Formats: sequence, structure tokens, C-alpha cells
Amino acid sequence: MLILAFDPSWTWIAILFGLGLAFTVAEIFIPSHGLLTVLAIGSFAAGVVVGFLMGQTEGLLTLLTVTLLAPLIIYVAVRVWPHTPLAKKIILPGPTSTGKAADTAHLDPAQLEGRIGVTKTMLRPCGKLAIDNRQVDCMTEGELVPAGRKVRILAVRGAQVVVRALEDEEA
Repeated sequence: MLILAFDPSWTWIAILFGLGLAFTVAEIFIPSHGLLTVLAIGSFAAGVVVGFLMGQTEGLLTLLTVTLLAPLIIYVAVRVWPHTPLAKKIILPGPTSTGKAADTAHLDPAQLEGRIGVTKTMLRPCGKLAIDNRQVDCMTEGELVPAGRKVRILAVRGAQVVVRALEDEEA
């Protein structure tokens, strides 16, 4: 009986579609673990149901609108939004190096072992080391080393550069 008392109109469809868009935008900023996405999908689906309550033509028109609107929203979210000024404040920047094992594969262990470099980041126990005017990913034997400390390269094992902090009298 509730459906009979409900007066379907284009206003309700617009409200439900607006809520769907609002929930979609809110999902970007609020970590809801998908709850806002479910609400957005539910709002769009309710708008289609209201369209079909108005008539078959109106229902098909709202279904077509949602079918065209969903890929557009996904396209904007994936391709356009990350390049906006707001997104650049929210999204972390990408890595500065390639981060591949090949970055250190060209390093000759015989030339690096025993050399001294300076930490660019805090080693917890992994971080970055500056040597020969380039940054190299490295790791300690387990200790924490603050940025700016001198370290000695103990070994180069494949892509792994193992270092140890120098004592004050060694530096």
C-alpha cells in the first residue's frame, strides 16, 4: 500500500540521482569501506525504480541515463580527477626512482663495499643513501639510523645494499 500512496515524479528521480552523485563524491573523501558506494548504487537504482513506477518509457529513460552516467563517473574518477589541484593535495606522489631491482644491479659490489655514504632518509631499517651523487636504496642490520648520518656499506647482495652507521670517531 505504500507504493500506491507514493506519487512518483521527475523531482524524486532528480533527488535520488543527486543523492547518488553526492554519495559518489563523498566516497572519495570519506573512508567508508564501500558503504557510500553501496548507497550511491542504491540511490541510482531507486531512481530507476521510480522511473518505472511513472511508466515504461520514463523507466527506460532513467535506466538509459544511469547506464550512460555510470561509465562517465568512472572515467572522471580514474582519468580526470587525479590531475585536479585538489587530488594532487590528497594523492601521494609517485616514487622518485624506478624502484626496480635493476637500479642497484649495475653496482659493482667490490667498488661499493667499505665505502662511506650519507643517509638521505631515516633508515628504519630501510631508506635511501647518497653516494657518488646518486641515491641508492639501502637497509641496515636492524638498527634505526637518522637522516644525515654517515654509514659504511657492508655488502651488496643483488639489489640489497646493507649498511651500518659509523660511530662518531669513525666519521
